[in-house]
Amino acid sequence: MESDTAQSPAPTDNRSLEELLDVLRASSQRELYERRIEDAEENHRPVTSLVKALSGLPGVSGLEALRASRRVVELLTAARWHMMRQAREEGASWSQVGGALGMSKQAAYDFYQRKLDQQDASGDAAGSTARSRAAQGVNAGD
Repeated sequence: MESDTAQSPAPTDNRSLEELLDVLRASSQRELYERRIEDAEENHRPVTSLVKALSGLPGVSGLEALRASRRVVELLTAARWHMMRQAREEGASWSQVGGALGMSKQAAYDFYQRKLDQQDASGDAAGSTARSRAAQGVNAGD
């Protein structure tokens, strides 16, 4: 197995969310057809139509699907953070925010705090830091 300690971070993927989801859909469809072909071969059934359908799908490598998946998670995580800020600005408590996310109020607060710390460390969106801190409130007990 190769050492992966010298790997540099992958460049940012600038494809739209829809394009990234297309990659994930194609990967999923390819996996589905490959399993159906294996099943048909094991049961001595014809596979011609399945092979033809598989060949019509875009080629997607496992690494390409992983990169797309990583970027989708990044985009959704950023969107979640902004939606949490919006909910707080609209008066939602941390208990309500946590409930909407299926987690405790403390877990929601901690997630928000980590993202705020990352924003501070990166220097991105300096103008919105005060807004984000105001939405955070003093503690997770509200």
